[in-house]
Amino acid sequence: MKTNVTEKGKWERDLEVEVPAERINREMTSAVRRYQKSLEIPGFRKGKVPIKVIESRYGPSIRHGVIEDLLPTLIQEASQQAELVPAGSPRITALDEVEGGGLTFTASIDIWPEVVVQGDDGLELEVIGHEVSDAEIDEQIEEMRGRNASERSVERALATGDVLIADLQRLDEEGNIVEGEKYEERYFQIGADDAPSPEFEEGLLGIEAGEERKISFSYRSDLPNEELAGTKEHFEVKAREVRERVLPEVDDEFAKDVGPQFESLQALKDHIRSQMEERWQYMSKQKLRSDVMESLLEANEIELPGSLVHNYVESMRREREQQAEQQGQPSPSPAHNHDHDHDHDDHDHDDHDHDDHDVSDEERETAEKRLKSYLIMEGLRKKVEVDVSDEEFEEYLTTRAEQSGMKLEELKRSPRAADLRRDLEEDRIFEQLQKGAKITEKAI
Repeated sequence: MKTNVTEKGKWERDLEVEVPAERINREMTSAVRRYQKSLEIPGFRKGKVPIKVIESRYGPSIRHGVIEDLLPTLIQEASQQAELVPAGSPRITALDEVEGGGLTFTASIDIWPEVVVQGDDGLELEVIGHEVSDAEIDEQIEEMRGRNASERSVERALATGDVLIADLQRLDEEGNIVEGEKYEERYFQIGADDAPSPEFEEGLLGIEAGEERKISFSYRSDLPNEELAGTKEHFEVKAREVRERVLPEVDDEFAKDVGPQFESLQALKDHIRSQMEERWQYMSKQKLRSDVMESLLEANEIELPGSLVHNYVESMRREREQQAEQQGQPSPSPAHNHDHDHDHDDHDHDDHDHDDHDVSDEERETAEKRLKSYLIMEGLRKKVEVDVSDEEFEEYLTTRAEQSGMKLEELKRSPRAADLRRDLEEDRIFEQLQKGAKITEKAI
């Protein structure tokens, strides 16, 4: 094929392509033979219609179908030949058959922008640091004590920290029983930080086994369940049993109960400290990266092709729908029912304006920020020279395999391996940027 590229805008190119007749004729021959196998015409047996008859009667229609089917492949081959990387679906703006059976067409293509990163020298960054205190470790130990607590029945009034086993009967606003809304042997830990309704628990304090109370309360307004959040309820509560929670002693035996790998309380505390320090280091690293990217986004003005933003928004929507399906939730409805989402060819030029009106401001802002961050990262790869040896990557993979609980060889064979190499390269790029940055440490 012959190709010619014309620059139409900053990131828009017209790709003019001339396809030789031999290519079209070869595809025509294959199509006609496929058609011959299933064609039925009076006077001929199925599959025995002469090629010349088929070409005479159906040639133009078959050729049209051949060209329609072939265009996406031709565009891809021509783009590679012209060293263009499309950022969206190419749009056919001209298509003509030439004498002798050849074909010429023009595809309008938005290409991926290239960013020459500015502002990466002399960055001013803030690094957060945190020294894990004994009090924080003790707090973690207390949470573990709570998870390992035992319970025993007591003959006394319910107090904060106790467990109540009770039957509940829903009431209407007038205090009448709501049929079919009785719940037996429900378990309540009184005083839990995530209690759906502190009012409910406060109304039960002091109740004893066998006692009945009518309770009116409101659910917390910040409940994840929006249908319940802030709503008012009425229940009749009958206490079956009050249980006292018995926390284990904090000693070496407690540590062994938490995990057989902990031979002493000190070993458990050392493990907790190490984990907390790793989490703080990770948060510090992520904040630093975020600050670097925010600074570079401000320093680099990037113009994005409309098709690139549109396609990214579509991919975001598909990802949300897949996540909703995996979680058994209804798929989120798109902001607009756009016809070009389905059953269209890659060369559909009606998609030129990409129906931008169906993209919300929030979707556009998210898509543009992610795309610009990606382009800046790719620009940094070209500008900041980093070299990751096979030995360094092997060591990195070993660490990641241990963290994820996978075998090293499994991780090497997984599709994640290529992404992990890019992750390590990005780590090195950010390390290089930090070396030339003005860094201020902030303890929190």
